[in-house]
Amino acid sequence: MPKLYVYPKEGESFVFVLQNKQITVGRLADNDIAVPEQFCSSRHAVIFPTESGYSVLDNHSKNGTFVNGKRIQSETALKRGDEILIGLTRIIFDKELVSSVEVIDPSPSEAINTIIQVKDFLRKPQIDTTLDAPLGSLDVNQLKSEHRAFAILNEVSQSLVYHQPLDQLVEHIMDLVSHNLPLDRGVLMLMEGNPVQLIPRALRIKDKRLADQNIQVSRTIINTVMSKNSSVLIYDALAETQFRSQASIVQSKIRSAVCVPLWNNQEIIGIIYADRSSLATPFTEDDLKLLTLVANLAAVKIENAKLIEQAIEKGRMEREMALAAQIQKNFLPKENPRIENYEIVGTNLSCSEVGGDYYDFIPVDQNRLGIVIADVAGNGMSASLLMASLRAALHSEIHSDYSPENMAVKLNDFVHDSSASDRFITFFFGELEKESGTLNYINAGHNPPILLRRDGKIERLESCGFCLGMFPSVHYEENKVALEPGDIILFYTDGITESRNASKEEFDERRLIEILQKESRRSAQEIMDRVFQDLKLFTDCAEPVDDMTLVVVKRIH
Repeated sequence: MPKLYVYPKEGESFVFVLQNKQITVGRLADNDIAVPEQFCSSRHAVIFPTESGYSVLDNHSKNGTFVNGKRIQSETALKRGDEILIGLTRIIFDKELVSSVEVIDPSPSEAINTIIQVKDFLRKPQIDTTLDAPLGSLDVNQLKSEHRAFAILNEVSQSLVYHQPLDQLVEHIMDLVSHNLPLDRGVLMLMEGNPVQLIPRALRIKDKRLADQNIQVSRTIINTVMSKNSSVLIYDALAETQFRSQASIVQSKIRSAVCVPLWNNQEIIGIIYADRSSLATPFTEDDLKLLTLVANLAAVKIENAKLIEQAIEKGRMEREMALAAQIQKNFLPKENPRIENYEIVGTNLSCSEVGGDYYDFIPVDQNRLGIVIADVAGNGMSASLLMASLRAALHSEIHSDYSPENMAVKLNDFVHDSSASDRFITFFFGELEKESGTLNYINAGHNPPILLRRDGKIERLESCGFCLGMFPSVHYEENKVALEPGDIILFYTDGITESRNASKEEFDERRLIEILQKESRRSAQEIMDRVFQDLKLFTDCAEPVDDMTLVVVKRIH
């Protein structure tokens, strides 16, 4: 059976055996894997078996779920060695970390021998190539050292020319470091996750006697590197009096250590740390300078790799969103209903490619037409998926002998059971009896549709219950209103009334009523067009910040 190796930020690590069933990970104690920390949601993520292995899915968590440093947006297949980051807890799929990295608090007497300011170092010419330099002033050993450095940098530059996926790139970088800079242990860490923190991405353990020990990096070293953009060197640490009291150094017999920033010429995106214990020769300042130059090249390459992967991911997401938008468009009515004595029109404008607004015209029988308008809390893909689920459930409930009240109760329980606690849907359903003009309706927390009577009076079809999904087992009371010739009903979502102009003033319901009263003699289509024209002028053609849906029903005779 595959295993999950769980490494909490605090406390002991443990192993969880997967037994071909779905498990939950979250802050609450009743999860299969409990992660009791503030950055973890109560039901943060699920890990479940598939035909090809196992996958992980984020469960609408606040801070997201990361796989190998990337926030996942959908079901993600897991392969051996993949790292899942939930809050500050690392979970490795089916592979144990032989050695892990631990950031430790420093000893009061801890000291750093050498500090190099990276920006200043990279700006300095490293070799004096002027021909008028006195021959005797040339340091042969320095020239040899610098020639070696240039040879290594040339090798590193050539090795990093071609694009590699980020996971492969960081491993390649550590191969280059360990090959050209003899070390016992080393680690490359990147700033990732939410909250952002240093995450180990590639380890090298050359001295196998240290394989079962954690790589302990002093917080003082990390803070110096990160806050001052500096490379640091500690040499002959075991011999130094101030380090003898540190258990990490005594246990690992560390004689020297180096730590350099991964600086991409704009910001620090991580660090490279290495130490020596079995090697007799400690790191030197030349080693520190060399590693600083290599890290700078590596940081730029890592940043480029991230940008390429982001571009690839963006392209994939755009293709998926375009497909989702087309699917959602197919869920909405393809044409307005043609009914004798009535004009009925509707439209939807999403603020993103997909949205959470929904409207529909559903024939019940020859004399009855269902009119629906709904708004899922939020927008984007998750709102669109919930809307699609609502539509499917609604269509399955409507038949010739259905009850609007019972239908609303079932829809409420369905939404409550199948969505997160912060998801709900404002919902209005009206059943129009064509011959009599009676509209039997259920309003579950939706904006009250505006009814304009032929004599100019305004009525509102007020709410008669909670939004769908807020609470289980909610009762809804059916109301009714009779439409007379000349009466108009305007159904809308709050994306219209809450649209703002440059002064942050809302379009609000009052303007809708004014348009309805002013244009009441026009057709339903002309009324709808006028609403969007005035809305466009009011917002000065600004991009909408919420989905907007409008339905107009006018009885002619």
